[in-house]
Amino acid sequence: MSPFTPQSSYIRLPTSTPSPTPTLISSPESSRSNSPSPFLLKGSPIVLTTMSSNKRFRFTSIRPIQGFLILSILAIITIPFIHYHRENVNDYFKSQYVSYDLSQKHIPIASGGLEKHLNIPINLESRLHYLLSRPALFQWEAELQNRHSCPFYTFSRNTYFFHDDKPEKWEKITPNEIRRYRSKIVDYLRSVEREGGKLVWDKSMESNVPEADRKGIILTGGEGKTLARMKISLHMLRNVLHSTLPIEVYHFPDELQDPIEREKLETEFDVRLKEVGGKSSDGKSWHIKNSAFLASNFTEFIYMDSDNIPLVDPRTLFDSIEYKQSGSVFWADLNKDHPDNAIFRILGRTCTDDHWPAESGQLLFDKRANNGLNLAILHLSNHMMINPDMYGFLSYGDKDTFRYSFYALGLPYQQAPKIFATTGGYQTQNGESSLDFCGHSMIQWGLTPQSAKHDPTYHPPPAFLHTILAKHRQNLQPSKLFSHLKRPRKDGISEPLLVRTLYEFTGDCFALTLKGPDGAPEAENSMMDNQGVDTYQLKDVLGNGHIWNELEKLSEVFVKINANN
Repeated sequence: MSPFTPQSSYIRLPTSTPSPTPTLISSPESSRSNSPSPFLLKGSPIVLTTMSSNKRFRFTSIRPIQGFLILSILAIITIPFIHYHRENVNDYFKSQYVSYDLSQKHIPIASGGLEKHLNIPINLESRLHYLLSRPALFQWEAELQNRHSCPFYTFSRNTYFFHDDKPEKWEKITPNEIRRYRSKIVDYLRSVEREGGKLVWDKSMESNVPEADRKGIILTGGEGKTLARMKISLHMLRNVLHSTLPIEVYHFPDELQDPIEREKLETEFDVRLKEVGGKSSDGKSWHIKNSAFLASNFTEFIYMDSDNIPLVDPRTLFDSIEYKQSGSVFWADLNKDHPDNAIFRILGRTCTDDHWPAESGQLLFDKRANNGLNLAILHLSNHMMINPDMYGFLSYGDKDTFRYSFYALGLPYQQAPKIFATTGGYQTQNGESSLDFCGHSMIQWGLTPQSAKHDPTYHPPPAFLHTILAKHRQNLQPSKLFSHLKRPRKDGISEPLLVRTLYEFTGDCFALTLKGPDGAPEAENSMMDNQGVDTYQLKDVLGNGHIWNELEKLSEVFVKINANN
């Protein structure tokens, strides 16, 4: 049977009176081979005739519909090129032609804010009013939605040590308690204003600050091993990475009282020593971070824990795509949220697996962001930190309170694009050689430079080595201290396959466990998703250059610090 061929519809073109002058357009009496056909397909874009003398072509007529088709074709051809470089086109014709660029799929978008359709203005009064207006629910009323969004069968969230014995306490938070929590938030912020503090950043706050001092690095600590480890970080910053950013070191009044030590820090590392009060008697003085952030004249800053060794010049991170999206970047921790945590009912939102809890050994922050409300975020986090009776069983220190504050005001923040790698070596926590890898530190990867905006294959280099467990170990072998790292093969922060590569705190190490067989095509019983856990020598990842060479030397220093009681 012959295939069905639809009939083409034809129209006869009207003929015009020939020009009385020597024509450029051929006349109807011209040779049939030189005349346009009197029959053309409907929608034919142009009608062409030939010049009788030199055979050049010329349009005889373009109808409106034909002109529209021509413009449409040109638009289809050119718009993708305009879109690819749309940042150079003024407001992209005042439209949102494409909402997501596949060439930027490797860059997570800022999240955590309110849905745009709610039309809540980005000002403090509107955001607080919205928080107060949210439903106050019992645990059983919010349970289904929260457990659906943050299911127990993913990420081992029910085995995280901080969650032990907490669900019973969370369940006791009643709607009346929720309303009390929210009122306390508003009362605290009002008290800051009454005492002359500012909740919203404005340009007057840096009017007397030299431009060179508006962006810098903040560290905290000032005694014993904490100070010794901080000197390693300062050495890397000044002598290896050659960072020229100003550095402020915040400490409590009973720390750094030796004038010789103070002078050495100031001259050798060019730092400014700043004193803040409020030292906690239980040794957990995490709130010093909030105090430092609020006291600092830096409008933009990067914070680092004293046990965090920088591997790149922090200045480069301020130019990253992630930071410029929202004015803040937080790096992920190893666990996920528990869906029953009452904090989600208090903040009037649902638990989400879109976010990882922050690991605040390093963070990047701009007080100006979110219409100046990032400053209110710092105040609100401070409120949570100085009220451990209220928030101590809802958060694990400052690493959670920053994120909860963004949730409370419905403001977006940014996650670093890659999950961390666990770093250590083949030795036990007591320094004995072992065939098993033990990761006691975190490699936190860098951010995405503008040059890699459209490069989905880009993977940032290591930016920080956070020695979070290593600082508590003694008798470790320096040569195996930071010899290897393990990381998920697919480690994007929003990668769904991270559910197969679980980080767990074993008490001795950060264990990275692959659930199911390797996903590489050549692997036995392959899952064929290419997910897996890979192990690398750290010197290869760092490029076996001067950064690695210096880190090898500092391993000896690090081990000696831990050996001193």
